[in-house]
Amino acid sequence: MKKNYLEVAKFEYLKTIKKKSFWLATLFLPLFIGVIGLVSGLSSVEAAKQVEKPTSFSKIFIYDPQTVINPAFFVAPYESTTNVEASKEMVKADKSVVLVTLSDNYYNDLTSTFYYRKDADFIGTANLPSVINAFVKQSAISGISNPGVINILNGKPTSTSYTYDEKGTLKKEGFEKYLLPIASMVVFFMSVYISSGFMLQSVSAEKENRMIETILSIVDKKSLMFGKMLGLMGVMFTQLSTWLIFGFGIYKVVMSKFSLPIPIDFNNIDLSLLPLNIFLIFMGFLFFAAIMIGTGAVGTGAEDSRNLSSIFIILSIFPMYLMQILLISPNGPLSIALSYFPFTSFMVLLIRNSFGALPTVELIIGICTSIIYVVVAMFLALKLFELGCLMFNRRPSFKELIGYLRIKKNIQ
Repeated sequence: MKKNYLEVAKFEYLKTIKKKSFWLATLFLPLFIGVIGLVSGLSSVEAAKQVEKPTSFSKIFIYDPQTVINPAFFVAPYESTTNVEASKEMVKADKSVVLVTLSDNYYNDLTSTFYYRKDADFIGTANLPSVINAFVKQSAISGISNPGVINILNGKPTSTSYTYDEKGTLKKEGFEKYLLPIASMVVFFMSVYISSGFMLQSVSAEKENRMIETILSIVDKKSLMFGKMLGLMGVMFTQLSTWLIFGFGIYKVVMSKFSLPIPIDFNNIDLSLLPLNIFLIFMGFLFFAAIMIGTGAVGTGAEDSRNLSSIFIILSIFPMYLMQILLISPNGPLSIALSYFPFTSFMVLLIRNSFGALPTVELIIGICTSIIYVVVAMFLALKLFELGCLMFNRRPSFKELIGYLRIKKNIQ
């Protein structure tokens, strides 16, 4: 049997990674993220240029009846005006000229009015209110004699957070607190929902085109099922490795090109939580892979199997709708209940562990129940595979499944 399922695993692995569609789907995600990162970087650079050159207008007339703005601030393109009507005529004649009028009671109502031609620069007119507000604010700040107040109004506040753990140890907190949970959830989704989907596609497609009959004449059902699982596990690692390599490369290129600051101290990441996260991701993959095998075997075809699998996918992503509750009360009754429900346990335990909110007793129970769920899922998947893979045009009924399990039990 060992040789058989290794041969099946090798065949399944090579069959999948040789497909152009696999590499197109695998490379699309990092390339898409890279394009988004590049566009975001260029947008940030362009925004910085706009800050340095806040307006594209050649002349900005400002009517200031209360002398709110310091006269020293009126340098090109800003120009003070007392004749509103004459300024409006200049606006009508030139689309690069705008008029801003401050109200007669600006100190109280902070109201201003803008006049420009309809064909004026769209971006420039959209940014004009914020530009004028900043202009007026800087003028007001210039009248303050206290440098500390000026620094408070102009400066960008920074903050640092520290937390005490249950042992009373002081630890610095930052964005890195969320890095491990986010990374773990991303890997979990990719490995469980995307990669285990290959399992459903493989079984249902072979059953639909009746290729599975030929395969079962060469290898036994158990070798075929576990071989597929092992081979597609290799596909999962290939896919994740590709994403990791491309992701790291894109990160280095974007950072070197745009020098975007990321406030992460990698030394503060608690790597002691990583082994259990990896275990839960691996168990989650095995559990849902087994579910997909059973679903693919009992479905009448690829489309029917996908419809059946959607039920289990909805159950598995249900914790995402309760994420706020899980984060606010990670040890509450709902969090604990979802930690031991088969289809949600892997994700909820992963979330709670990533934030260090999983007590030791629940950690041990979680490991044990995860193993039990995987073993049960494997057993049921094998039985469904044995019963359903040779049934065409109809699903095995629940009664047939129970009867099949009883027969197998009596034979054993």
